[in-house]
Amino acid sequence: MRMTKKFYLPSLGLGITIFLLLAAAEKIAALKGSSSVFSEPLKKAVLWDIDGTLADSFQLCFDATNEVLSRNGHSPVDAASYKVGTQYPTDLRFAWHVDPACTEAASPEGVRLGHEFDALYIAQVSPATAPFYPGLAERVIRPLGAAGVRQGALSNAVGGYVRAVLAANGVAALFEVQWGVDEVPAAKPSPEGLRACAAALGLAPGECVYVGDSPSDGRAARAAGMAAVGVAWGHGG
Repeated sequence: MRMTKKFYLPSLGLGITIFLLLAAAEKIAALKGSSSVFSEPLKKAVLWDIDGTLADSFQLCFDATNEVLSRNGHSPVDAASYKVGTQYPTDLRFAWHVDPACTEAASPEGVRLGHEFDALYIAQVSPATAPFYPGLAERVIRPLGAAGVRQGALSNAVGGYVRAVLAANGVAALFEVQWGVDEVPAAKPSPEGLRACAAALGLAPGECVYVGDSPSDGRAARAAGMAAVGVAWGHGG
């Protein structure tokens, strides 16, 4: 059974240390020609979720959600409802905010509001509104890149948002794949997007790790045949 590693600390310190130790151990195993110190295939790439995993973007997304709802005559949502809604792709999330019975397919209103939201919050991305959690860029992203570990990002947000966040945090050049839900066959928890990411890197899914903050991230990774790493500091933790 594949182990899912989850970091439960409010501070990133120990979680980052563990992650770096895992990466270092894999590199040592590769140099020795071993299969893995953890008896799993060597991991050649780390794929990341964006919101709540890399980016501390809760306030940006929450405020943009309520701005779109309010200016279209719908009631704003509280933080708890917003967090529940993040399990859905954006168009279905807005359909659910408008009508809680809508959980299977987005309504036309949900699609319309979702498009409006995408344009609004992409325009508002900045180092101030979507910063990486402290230490992630300097102590994880850049060291992994320097160690030769390839990286990519897959989000249930649109690709324009993914690229805006990575650029705002100065790490876009380290991510070979920067995709959103509009650029893959299906939203998470479908595994198809992660499989497409692995294929774009020329890797098998088992050679990749996916890091996310929600149960749907873990389900997508496991269904794709990837190791799943969950963080507990995000929107869906």
